[in-house]
Amino acid sequence: MAKRKTAFHFSPRPNRAAEIRWRSWGPQAFQAAKREDKPILLSLSAVWCHWCHVMDETSYSDEQVISFINDHYVPVRVDNDQRPDINSRYNMGGWPTTAFLTPDGEVLAGATYVPPDQMQQVLPQVAEYYKTNREEVARKVAEMRERRAAVAASARPSPLAPDIFDNVLRAVTEAYDPVFGGFGEAPKFPHADAIDLLLYAHRRRTDGHPSGRDPDLLHMARKTLESMARGGVFDQEWGGFFRYATHRDWSEPHYEKMLEDNTGLLANVLRLYQVTKDESHRQIAERVIAYLEAKLRDKRGFFYGSQDADEEFYKLPAAERETRQEPYIDPTCYTSWNAMAASAYLEASWTLDRPELKDAAVAALDFAWENSREPGRGMYRFNDGRPRMLGLLGDQAHTARALLDAHQVAADSTYLERAEELAQLLLDRFFDKEAGGFFDAWDDNETLGRLGERQKSLQENAVCAEIFTRLHHLTRNETYRETAEATLEAFAPGYHVLGYFAAGYGKAVDVFLNHVAEVTIVGSGDAGTNALHRAALALDVPARVVQVLHPEKDAARLEALSLPPQPAPAAYVCLGTMCSAPVRKPEDLSETTTEMAKTVSSM
Repeated sequence: MAKRKTAFHFSPRPNRAAEIRWRSWGPQAFQAAKREDKPILLSLSAVWCHWCHVMDETSYSDEQVISFINDHYVPVRVDNDQRPDINSRYNMGGWPTTAFLTPDGEVLAGATYVPPDQMQQVLPQVAEYYKTNREEVARKVAEMRERRAAVAASARPSPLAPDIFDNVLRAVTEAYDPVFGGFGEAPKFPHADAIDLLLYAHRRRTDGHPSGRDPDLLHMARKTLESMARGGVFDQEWGGFFRYATHRDWSEPHYEKMLEDNTGLLANVLRLYQVTKDESHRQIAERVIAYLEAKLRDKRGFFYGSQDADEEFYKLPAAERETRQEPYIDPTCYTSWNAMAASAYLEASWTLDRPELKDAAVAALDFAWENSREPGRGMYRFNDGRPRMLGLLGDQAHTARALLDAHQVAADSTYLERAEELAQLLLDRFFDKEAGGFFDAWDDNETLGRLGERQKSLQENAVCAEIFTRLHHLTRNETYRETAEATLEAFAPGYHVLGYFAAGYGKAVDVFLNHVAEVTIVGSGDAGTNALHRAALALDVPARVVQVLHPEKDAARLEALSLPPQPAPAAYVCLGTMCSAPVRKPEDLSETTTEMAKTVSSM
C-alpha cells in the first residue's frame, strides 16, 4: 500500500500509523470533538524518539486499533520539539505520551507507550467511560481545574537566602553516584545543569579546604563527564553524546542524539577543561564539536535539531557506517536549541583558541534574528523553511542569553542591544507583575485545552534571572536587578521539591546574592584591547561579566558605568561598588581581580 502524504513524521521503518486520520492541534480538532461528541486521543511524539517509532510500528499499525481510533476518537498528533507548551501540560511521564482528553482538553486517562493488545482494550474502555459517565467526568474536570487554580493562587514569593544554594548543592551531591558518576539510578540522564553547578561551586572559595576550593565537587563533575565519554552513551566512532543510558554504568544507550543535550554537555566539558587543563577533556569537547559540525550544522549557519536513534547502525564501526543509510536528521532550526549551541560555541572559541567557532555562533544567532523573529514580537519557536509559533518563553530567554554571550565574546554592542530588546519583550508580555517570575507563554497565548492556564518553568525562569542579573551588571539599570530578584523570589518557597532538577535555579540565586566580577575593557579593537579581552574571558572566577566598549561609539554606556573613555586600551574591574584603577597589562588583570575579591570578602 502506498503511503499517504502527511504533515506528520512517523517511524522511518515500515508502519501504518499514517492510516489514522491524525489532525494537528488547533481549533478545528477541538471543534470536531465537540461536534461529534468524541474524546480526543492526543499523541505526543518526537522525530528522534525510539519508543514513538515502536508505537507507530506496533500499536498504531494494528488494524483494529486504526479502525477504532478513526471511528471513535478525534486523533491529534503533536511534535514535542515544536510544541513544548503542549508537552509541558499533557506529558504523562515520557515519549510517546498517549493522552485521552475530553473535547475541552481535560485529561481522562493517559500513559506513555501502550502495546497493541493493551491499546485494543483501553480504547473502548475510555470511549465507553466518556459516553456513560458524563456527570462524573464533569465533576472530576471541575475538581482538577479548581486544584490547579488553588495551587497557582497559593504561590507567594519569599525572600532569598544563601541556604538556597546550599540546599540545592546538597541535593546534587546526595544524588551523585560515586561508582559510575552521574545522578540517581538507571536510566541515567546527563543533567548538564547539575554538572554545571558542581563546577561553579568548586570555583567558589570554601574556607574548609587548604586550596580554598572543594576538590570533591570537581571530582564529581570530572568523574561524571569522563565516565560518560568512556561509556556507551558517547558515540566512540563519530563523537557526540546519545540522549541517555538505560544502565547505571552509562551502557546500553538510547541512541538518539539531541542538539540540546550535546550543547549542554559541551559547555560542561569546556568548563571542566578550563579548571583542569587536562588534554583528554579538550579532546572530548573537540569530538562533540566535530559531530555537530559534520551532522547537525547547516551551510546557512544554523543547527539541526536531532539525529534519530538506530541501535544497529550506531553499533557499527565508522567505516561500515559510511556504506549504510544513516539515521534521519531533523533539519528543523529550533530557536532555543540553536541559541544554546551558539552559547557553547562562543565559550569554545576562546577556551580552545578556535576563533572560527565564534564566527559559527554569530552566524547562528544572526540567522535566527533575521529568519526566526518578528520585530517587536520576538522569536519564533522554530523554522522549517519559514518561521512558526510565536510567544514561547524558552525561545526568547535562551536567545537573549546567547546574545549576551555574543556581546561578551564577540565584543559587539549590537548583541547587547538585541538582548535588551528581548528583555523588554519579556517584561511586557511574559512577566507576572503580581507574583514575580515569567510565564511559559506570552499574554496572547492560545487557550485550547490547558494552554489557557499559563505556567512558570523553574528551569526557564532560572535562565531569565541570569539574563536580568547580567544585564544589571552590564548597564547598571536597576529595573533589571529588581526583575531578577522578583523572579528568583517567586520560586523560593517551592524549589526544594525539585531536588537536583533545581540546579540552574540554585546557581542563579548564588550569583545574584554575591559579587560578580565585572570587567569592562575600553578599547577600539586593536591588539592591546584584544589581549585584555582574552585575559578577561580566561579569569578563573565563579562568575564574571565581560564587555568591550569603544571609547566613542559606546560613550553613553561608559557614562552609565561611570567609566572614562581614556586611557585606552584599559580594563576596569568592578566588584559591588568598588572599581579598580585602569589595568593596562593583561598579565595584571588576574591579580587585580583576586586582590579585589579578597578586599571585598573581608569588608
